[in-house]
Amino acid sequence: MHPYLEITRPANCVLTAVGVAVGAFVAVGPELAEMAPQLALGCGAAMACVAGGNVLNDWFDRETDRANHPQRPLPSGRLQPTAALRWALALLAAGLAARAAGWLTGLLGALPLAIAGGGCLLLGSYETGLKATGLPGNVLIGLLSGAVFLYGGSLTDDPGPALWLFTLAVLASVAREIVKDVQDLVGDHDRRTLPATIGTPRALALAAIALLVAVALSFYAGAGFDGDARSGYLALVAAADAVMLYGLWQAQQGDARTGQKLLKQGMWVAMAAFIVGAGL
Repeated sequence: MHPYLEITRPANCVLTAVGVAVGAFVAVGPELAEMAPQLALGCGAAMACVAGGNVLNDWFDRETDRANHPQRPLPSGRLQPTAALRWALALLAAGLAARAAGWLTGLLGALPLAIAGGGCLLLGSYETGLKATGLPGNVLIGLLSGAVFLYGGSLTDDPGPALWLFTLAVLASVAREIVKDVQDLVGDHDRRTLPATIGTPRALALAAIALLVAVALSFYAGAGFDGDARSGYLALVAAADAVMLYGLWQAQQGDARTGQKLLKQGMWVAMAAFIVGAGL
């Protein structure tokens, strides 16, 4: 894969577009088919910003990635740092410009632009300081992850229903970020990550609290669905919760790599639960 494409983490960008579409679908259901232009612009702009954020993250992590991810374009020498920084800024600018154009033409409201602008500010704060602060950095990444669904809901006239998905995504993402910090503990020797500051057992205990709150709220969120939609949602969300709890258990047993992967897979299943709930 070409380094300029690889460093954007295309799979994450596609996942972002899916998340935006899911957030919008949860908000309005099948009526989303009538909003194809808004959805296309919103997804494209979000993918550009996330791609830029991924490149920026690799640029800031280019030294620690020599130990944690030596195969990536920057630590492997396949892409120069200056070129990567220019590429990141170009992608971020393109994403914000697309959203601004949507607002100026009336295709999108002001809320998607505000969420995107706030997300970029949070990303900048994370990379320039909060990344090394442990739990605040984990929470910020959780907010950015959940904001994808809230942004998708904001493309519609009623983003309210997407708030549940946003809340659960934030909590699950915080848990996964802590587990990822446990996985990268050796390479992150120069960062004040949560496990480096308070120890792995206590860090994983905080991850467990975040995940257990998400599990509890996930069943409460089912009250917003009726009939078959509620049954389908509850069945899938129970499966998602089980996968994520097993992933956390794996991390507590010393296999953080498998644990964080299972947490991510569980989040995919949880998205499917909301799709079923909104679509049936």
